[in-house]
Amino acid sequence: MKLFFSLIVAGLAVAVLGGTCSADDQREGKPRFKGVELYSWKDKGGDWLFALLDGTNRDKTKEEVQGTANPIKGVDALKKELGRLAEGEQVFWSHRINGFEFPPEPTRQDIKKAAKEAKVKLSVSGDKE
Repeated sequence: MKLFFSLIVAGLAVAVLGGTCSADDQREGKPRFKGVELYSWKDKGGDWLFALLDGTNRDKTKEEVQGTANPIKGVDALKKELGRLAEGEQVFWSHRINGFEFPPEPTRQDIKKAAKEAKVKLSVSGDKE
């Protein structure tokens, strides 16, 4: 019985470490209480950075958003993060804070498509959709 248990534990360890399954790829179980806020900006090198933060009833500061522990670097990484949110999650994307901006329209459309595929409700300020 001990051998059987050891083999199961070893098999699970190999599966996780070998990339067959990953805790990082799991979706959140339920939408967040006040949704998620999405912010976008360019770094000094011209690369796009994003932040997904819990929604609140107050405006965040530039320092608070850009000081997030894990800024998302690049559109592909953002699309992956959208896929980790709970199905039906509300994501609000705006740039009310000075220093934030939207990527070019083709990139925005690509992100909107990824959100739809991830079954996430993305609302972009200024959109009439």
